[in-house]
Amino acid sequence: MRFLRASSGIGVAAILLAALFTGPAQAAPADVPAGYDCAVTYTSVGWTTGFYAIVTIDNTGTQVFSPWILQFVFPGSQTLSVGWSGTWSATPPSVQATNPVWHASIDPGTSFQIGFTANGADEHPTGFTLNGVPCAVTYGP
Repeated sequence: MRFLRASSGIGVAAILLAALFTGPAQAAPADVPAGYDCAVTYTSVGWTTGFYAIVTIDNTGTQVFSPWILQFVFPGSQTLSVGWSGTWSATPPSVQATNPVWHASIDPGTSFQIGFTANGADEHPTGFTLNGVPCAVTYGP
């Protein structure tokens, strides 16, 4: 019994140390239905006072996103100027693009490209989600 308590204490200490050095665990959202998955490729070009970005949304799952809304967060004081191929809105630092009427769904295995211009530093936004599903992100040049 004494051995069991000592080994339990060592196990707890190991778990706490692992958490300290690896950071918090990233759990998948519990409310994401099976078959929904996405990836985003973000490419931007900047100039002195702003930048433009092209965002390619890939449906890497097995379910259709219809209708759809892409959301992300600017890392600083950037502000959305104008967007295309979607209906854009922003509550800084958050930005949303909803599907255009002529492309209301993104089928599995397909992609759709949208874009925007913004004021401020050309820095990579984070937190890309498609209908609340976290997307894998690749940043281009």
